[in-house]
Amino acid sequence: MMRSKRMASRIPFLLLGCAPLFTSCTTPRPAEKPQTEEPKVEMVEPEIPRTGTVTNPKPETPRQLIDATVRLAGTGASRLHANYIWATLENREQDTNINASFESALNQTNCESKLALVRALELKFVHDAKTSGLDILGPELSKHFREFDWQEDDFPGGPEGPNEKFADVMVDTLDLVRPERRANSTRDAVVLRAEATESVWNYITNQWAAVAGQERWKLNRHALESFVRMREQAKAEGVNLIILSAHRNPQVAQRNAARSGNPNAVASFSSHSLGLAIDFKLSHGDLKVDETTTRPMAEVVRMRESPVHKWLLLRGEEFGWYPYQNEPWHWEYNPPGFRGIYWADFPGGAPER
Repeated sequence: MMRSKRMASRIPFLLLGCAPLFTSCTTPRPAEKPQTEEPKVEMVEPEIPRTGTVTNPKPETPRQLIDATVRLAGTGASRLHANYIWATLENREQDTNINASFESALNQTNCESKLALVRALELKFVHDAKTSGLDILGPELSKHFREFDWQEDDFPGGPEGPNEKFADVMVDTLDLVRPERRANSTRDAVVLRAEATESVWNYITNQWAAVAGQERWKLNRHALESFVRMREQAKAEGVNLIILSAHRNPQVAQRNAARSGNPNAVASFSSHSLGLAIDFKLSHGDLKVDETTTRPMAEVVRMRESPVHKWLLLRGEEFGWYPYQNEPWHWEYNPPGFRGIYWADFPGGAPER
C-alpha cells in the first residue's frame, strides 16, 4: 500500500507528536515549550545590521540562552527535540564540550555562537549510546516506539506481522519530521519506472563512477561528489560512513526482488539502480547490529540508535541525502531541483510528466 494513501487516515494522530520546521536564523518562530516546570522567559535577540554582523549585543542570562537555543533549533536549525535541548543544557556541567559551547555562546551573544551550541548538542546526541533517531519525535512517542512489544514479522511486507500497521504509523510520523524524497517514486522522483527505457538505462549506468576508498561501489557522479564531502564531514565529527551497498545492475535488482518475496525490502525498480542510493553500515563503535535486516522488527528499531543513522538524520539533508524511513540503513540522494540536473546530458532532457 502506498504511504500517501496510508497517511490520510493517520494525520490527526501524527500531528500530536510533530511540529512543522522552518529554516531561519535571524527570525526564529516561538519555540516549542518542553515539558518542564521552568518559567517562561522572554528572549532578547541582539540587533543584526544588514551586513550580518552583530553590534552592541545585549547580555543574556543562562535561562535566556537556553530559551534562545530552543527557539533557534525550532526554526529549522536542528531537528533535535526541545525536551532534549532543555534537559542537556540544564545539566550542561556534566559535559565538558556542551558547557564550553554554552559559556562561549553566553559571552558572545550572537547567532553564530548559538548555532555552534546547537552543533555541539547534535554531536552529543549522535554519540550518546542512550539516544535514538526516534527521539526527534519527543520523549513520549520515542519511548512508546522503542519499548513496544514488536513481533518478528512486524516489518511491513512479506509474512504479515500483527503490528505492521503500527510500524507504518511509526515511519509515517518520522516522515513528518524528516521527510523522504524518494528518487524512484512519488512526485519528487528523479526517474520513474515508466521513463526507464533501454536508452535511459544506458544513460543512467554511464553516469556511474566508482567511490574512492570503496571502489567496489559506484554512484551517480553527482551523488558521488556529495557523498565524498559528506563522508569527510562525518569523519571529522567522529562518524564513519561505510557503504554496504550502492549501485545495482537493473537486471540483478529485478532477479533479487523476484526471489525476495517482500517488495518493501527488495525493489525491482530501485534507487540503487539509478546510482542514487546507499545502504550504510550501522554497526559503529560499541554498537553492533544485524546489518540491513528486516527481521526481527525490534532489531530494525534498535538500528536507529546507531551514530551513523543519527548523524545522517540530523546532517544528511545538508548534503542532499534523504531517508527511506522503513529502512534505517537506506539513504537516497535527491536534493530539490535534482531531476533537471540528473537528466541534463540526456538528449531532450527530462521527460515531461
